[in-house]
Amino acid sequence: MKLITVNENPLIQYYKIGQNVSILSSDFQMGEENESCKKGVTLILNGDFKGGETEFLKASSINPNSIITLNNLGNLKYKFREFPDAINYFNKSITLSDSTYFPSVLNLGRLYGHIGEDKKAEQLYNYIIEKSEVDFLIGISHFGLARMYLDYGWVEKAELSFSKSKTIMKPYNDFDSDIDSLKKKIKNYN
Repeated sequence: MKLITVNENPLIQYYKIGQNVSILSSDFQMGEENESCKKGVTLILNGDFKGGETEFLKASSINPNSIITLNNLGNLKYKFREFPDAINYFNKSITLSDSTYFPSVLNLGRLYGHIGEDKKAEQLYNYIIEKSEVDFLIGISHFGLARMYLDYGWVEKAELSFSKSKTIMKPYNDFDSDIDSLKKKIKNYN
C-alpha cells in the first residue's frame, strides 16, 4: 500500500485496501500527537493494523480532540467491523471540526450505507458533494452513492451517480478497476 496525493493545499492523500479507501487530510493542525499518528499510518500501510491502532490510541491520549486521530480510529474500527465505535469516532471528529473535516463525513457515509442506513449515508455523501471544493472528494462521494444505490437495487440512481463519478475520477488510475467493476455490475443488474 502507498499514500497517493490528490490535492496539495490542503494536502489530501489516500490509501486503498481492496475497495476500502482511507483519506488523510492536513486541513487541521496536529500538535504533539502528530508523530504517533504518522507512525500509526505507516504501520497500517505496512499491514500492521493492531500496531497502528496502538499508535492512534497513544495519539488520542495526548490529544483526545484530534480530529485526524479520531478519523483514523474510526477507520480502524470500521475495518474491524466494530461499527458503533467507528460511528462514535467519526461523529466526534465531525462535531469537533464543525462538519468541515470531509474525510470523516465521507467515512461515516460509507459506513451508514454499509449497515443499511441509506438516508443517513445519502445525506452525508450529498453534504460533501455540495460543500467540498476538492474534485477527488466529490468524485469518491458520487462513487460511494453509486455503489450504495446499486446495493439497494436503485439502478437509475446508481447510473446517475456513477456517471458523475466516472468523469471526476478519471485522473485516478488506481480506481480504474473499481470503476470498471461497478460499470459491469450496473450493466448486468437484473
